[in-house]
Amino acid sequence: MELLLYAPQYRPNMSSMIRSAEFFGFSRIYIYDHNQLLAPPKNKKGRADMEHLARVWTAGAVDHIEIIKIEDPATFLQQYPGRKVGTLVDDQAQHLNTFQWQSEDLIIFGSEKDGLPPEIIELLDASVYIPQVGHTNCLNVAVSFGIFVQQAIRSV
Repeated sequence: MELLLYAPQYRPNMSSMIRSAEFFGFSRIYIYDHNQLLAPPKNKKGRADMEHLARVWTAGAVDHIEIIKIEDPATFLQQYPGRKVGTLVDDQAQHLNTFQWQSEDLIIFGSEKDGLPPEIIELLDASVYIPQVGHTNCLNVAVSFGIFVQQAIRSV
């Protein structure tokens, strides 16, 4: 099982997801970094500071997980040998609790604001959602990441 972060928008969320991935035992995570979050901020001192901040933000997880940048997500997904499973805020997707995960699945998480774009959704083999029970209509992406990953690894 592998993980892809598609165009995360906020460093704190991306850092939390990297930290969670490593916590759950993943040795690598793919990131399509459309928003340049892996690059040093333009107004900061430089790469050395960015590496220090990454360690702080991820509680050291970046020292134990390989981060692989994806430049062309469509080509990457077309060539990926396993099943591509998108996480969507869409009750037409399959309910998280009934989805049958497979060990070769790539779980894809969209950006905080826009989710996954239609051209990526077209390439999915399956889509999964967390059913809403309360009144709040969405979860923070880093929170939903932890829920999806824990459920997936528990059921494989």
